[in-house]
Amino acid sequence: MTATIPHAATVLLLRENDTGLQVLLTKRAASLSFMGGLWVFPGGRMEASDLSTELAARSDQAAIADTGSRMLSADASADTASIDLDTARGLLVAACRETFEESGVLLARPRGGGRWGDERLARVAARRVATSADATEFARMLVDEDLVLDVERLVYWSHWITPAFENRRFDTRFFALTVPPDQEASVDRGELTHHAWLTEADVRRHLAGGEMKMAPPTRATLQDLWSSHRLHGGLAAMLEAERTRIVPPILPKRFEVSAAEIEIVLPWDEQYLQMPGEGCRSLATYPDYLTAMPSRMRFPRLR
Repeated sequence: MTATIPHAATVLLLRENDTGLQVLLTKRAASLSFMGGLWVFPGGRMEASDLSTELAARSDQAAIADTGSRMLSADASADTASIDLDTARGLLVAACRETFEESGVLLARPRGGGRWGDERLARVAARRVATSADATEFARMLVDEDLVLDVERLVYWSHWITPAFENRRFDTRFFALTVPPDQEASVDRGELTHHAWLTEADVRRHLAGGEMKMAPPTRATLQDLWSSHRLHGGLAAMLEAERTRIVPPILPKRFEVSAAEIEIVLPWDEQYLQMPGEGCRSLATYPDYLTAMPSRMRFPRLR
């Protein structure tokens, strides 16, 4: 598989209340060439600035080494284009930056455990637009406000690679965490037009009614999330249990069902290796959370 697919990071922002588990979803503007009009998790492409020495100094090195080593070992076992530890760190940083840009939620804290204070919170919020326009502004903001990134909060959740039949491809790592307390999500009404905290029942209702459209990885990730939450009985227990989950890469193949439907075939399907199209090496054994999902999923054609 080619090593030139851009890296990206996506974040599952989660919270729990009397209605159950809620996940933040945002809607991309219909005019966008990539995934226009679809509901997605906050996230985006890793930028060169995410690999900067300034951001490396403002990240927990033990957390980076732990999560990074699991990224590297999973890549090696699946025979994909492996990353190095610097890239793994950049992906964790990108997850924090993109979460701030796309949802306004900042995964950072004052150095030394100091208090945020209303003035510092206001200054940080005011720099969101500049950060969205220029990724290098994220590091400047952290330095100016003496903040360190909460990379240790990120639980490595899944790894999806856009198939070769798509016009734009990304090698995307998904991370999950509880939304920090006292932070409110919002969208800038530019690339993103709406946001909502949704339960499983909400999502299923909106999908069935046609009010929502999602790409296959988003829908599959939600199914995995809901199943894990039911298994572990709560958000905190789920994230603690899943912190060490094995995360092999998933590079789907596509089967044309009809003019209106496609079928996505995943690597643990017994026919995956025989199907045409670029794929990743199928492992002898996959984690239970993956094999619990169907190896083939039908979706309406998005365009």
